[in-house]
Amino acid sequence: MENLIQQIEKDLKNNKLELHSEPFFNFFADESNIVQGPHICQAVLFFNKALQILDIEPAEADREEHVLTGDYFFSQFYKILAAHNEYKVINDVSGISKVITSKKSAYARIPENPSHKELQHLLFAPLIYLVDNGYAHESLFNLIDQYIEDVDADRLPYITKKFG
Repeated sequence: MENLIQQIEKDLKNNKLELHSEPFFNFFADESNIVQGPHICQAVLFFNKALQILDIEPAEADREEHVLTGDYFFSQFYKILAAHNEYKVINDVSGISKVITSKKSAYARIPENPSHKELQHLLFAPLIYLVDNGYAHESLFNLIDQYIEDVDADRLPYITKKFG
């Protein structure tokens, strides 16, 4: 994972990412957290990272880099899984993305915020897929819960009022 992080940072030339300090990248760098399919875990992590990037509205000057960075992570997801003929995972995660995108759009139009459990799903459904399908250790839920506890939900474009 360390080599992969270095390659990503080199490819993107984006010092703002700081992947070395991201808890989810650190989680998957520890092989004991991967039950099976490390390439699947890495690819789905990239997909989830792309979704996280798109959940943040960038400053006007950063918009192009912002979109291209998200696209880069999406492309890595497809590249890794296609190289391993993991088309079922591509299909599953793409379907998950479609569902959560629809839910995020719905929350942007209503005056209520998602519950903790729903926010967990909205932010991390692809990673939850890894646990549910036996790829990643269930301790990933602890990390997800910690992230949700710490997140500034006001920065999420589909949150209409402060979560909590």
